[in-house]
Amino acid sequence: AVVSTQSRSRYFVDEMEVAVLYFRTMYDPAHFKTSDFWRARRDMEFSTAVTVPCVRHQVVNMKLFQMLLSQRNILQKYTSSPGVTEDILRLFCDTLPLNLDEEGDKNAQLGIDHLDQYVLKPQREGGGNNLWDQEMKEKLISLAEDPARAQFILMRKITPPVLKNKFVRRGVMSEELDTVSEFGYYSVYCTNDSSKVVENKVVGPLIRTKGATENEGGVAVGISAIDSPFFIENSESSSIP
Repeated sequence: AVVSTQSRSRYFVDEMEVAVLYFRTMYDPAHFKTSDFWRARRDMEFSTAVTVPCVRHQVVNMKLFQMLLSQRNILQKYTSSPGVTEDILRLFCDTLPLNLDEEGDKNAQLGIDHLDQYVLKPQREGGGNNLWDQEMKEKLISLAEDPARAQFILMRKITPPVLKNKFVRRGVMSEELDTVSEFGYYSVYCTNDSSKVVENKVVGPLIRTKGATENEGGVAVGISAIDSPFFIENSESSSIP
């Protein structure tokens, strides 16, 4: 139930007011089976409860926003110095738009001609949504005259070093496998209603590891696993470049 106040609404479940709404769903259009789901999401967003994530934070995580943030003139608005901007830009792979224009056509053909170098990404998170190789080619061809092509981005594949590792699933350890890892950070980012940043800090490293032959990498869908870094003081003996 929703009880309106002067500016916001209080959100109740079983007559108890909800303070925090943490979303494990509502990340994909398939999760919104009827208009009731959309209304529920709207009521949650405009309630006094803290939504994790809020709509603004959820949208900015989409691939089109990531593509924009890889552009120097946009990224520099959010960094402390030109040096920091350049350091961050060096971490980005090429991310290309697919609008229905000359540039988009050129980028689409680039993906078709170099299937081994690119991946086609929609505005989805969680794994299992990207298109690779022949599937990517077929999709790009089918979207040649479709405005929906602009909802995708073409990204150059990342080629991390291959390392030996083992997985533990349901308490059983696998044999040693060739794996690749993605290094990131857990972060806390909190804003208020006026988008003022209340908290913004790094709280620890995150590594997701998967089999070297896997394309996708979602933890929630069981393809990759949460891993832990092993930091060393001197990397001279390491074979990793």
